[in-house]
Amino acid sequence: MNRKYIVYQAYGSEDILNEALYSMLSFYKVHGLDYKEISIVVYTDKPSHFESVLGKERVLCKALDASLVKQWRGSIDFVHRVKIETLLHFTFTLQDDQVLYLDSDIVFVSPVQELFERIRQGLFVMHEFEGKLNDSKFSLILKMGKFVKTHQQQLHAKGFDVPVDTGVWNAGVIGFNSSRQYILNKVLCFTDGFYPLYPKHIAEQFGFSLYLSKEGTVFDSSKFFFHYWNFKEFRGILRDFFQYHHAKGTPLSKVIQEIDYISPIAMGESKRIYDRMHWLPKALRKLKKNRWEMPAYKYWERNQ
Repeated sequence: MNRKYIVYQAYGSEDILNEALYSMLSFYKVHGLDYKEISIVVYTDKPSHFESVLGKERVLCKALDASLVKQWRGSIDFVHRVKIETLLHFTFTLQDDQVLYLDSDIVFVSPVQELFERIRQGLFVMHEFEGKLNDSKFSLILKMGKFVKTHQQQLHAKGFDVPVDTGVWNAGVIGFNSSRQYILNKVLCFTDGFYPLYPKHIAEQFGFSLYLSKEGTVFDSSKFFFHYWNFKEFRGILRDFFQYHHAKGTPLSKVIQEIDYISPIAMGESKRIYDRMHWLPKALRKLKKNRWEMPAYKYWERNQ
């Protein structure tokens, strides 16, 4: 009892596998290579992708093949429904343990013992607050808020109580005690009912935000992680990074030392600045064919 787990799902695309592996390496960079108080679990169709680098003693791989993915996508055929089913499957035999789910594109920036203590105390954990349905800097959330406001009757008919000022959290991180697994069933039921009405990729995120907030207090974990969900250009860098070190046969300790040289935090900063620009100067840059481009990647130059 009172065990601590970090859970991923990583299957299909090599890019997703690489993201998850990089995330795990960042865990060991922050906590130390011999840290054993927290167990890392990944649901995957390519266990060798992780075991060949980390060894079986540092990562537990659980089978997730194409047929199971199809089943877990459900009749609504929704990719993020797999996240909910993954957590239901993993926590089925647990009783009073602390579970921290991470998307593959999450990087550790500080030790997470405090997060597990918060979970032990009964709090929930998500990545960061993104605003309310009626008050957010994200247009996607505001659009969903308008839908919720104008479709209250349909939502009530499905048994869903969705206040128009519901807060929305980033679901790249989800932490909870396994004794409260029943909430996952509520999130799954909501997702199955809401997604057909509003088929957007944030349906599952909204389900977690809604029901975790209803059941307790959500703790913001953004100071512990960096979530590069809007920096997919990093995937090409990861491919080169892992191919290089695989070919060189670099020891794990050395690979971990090297991950900061391709940090998505530093490498993606110029894109984040561009994305935060007012629409007018951004539009002018587009007209001048001066969109943001990935800066030159110079990692290999230091290895020549």
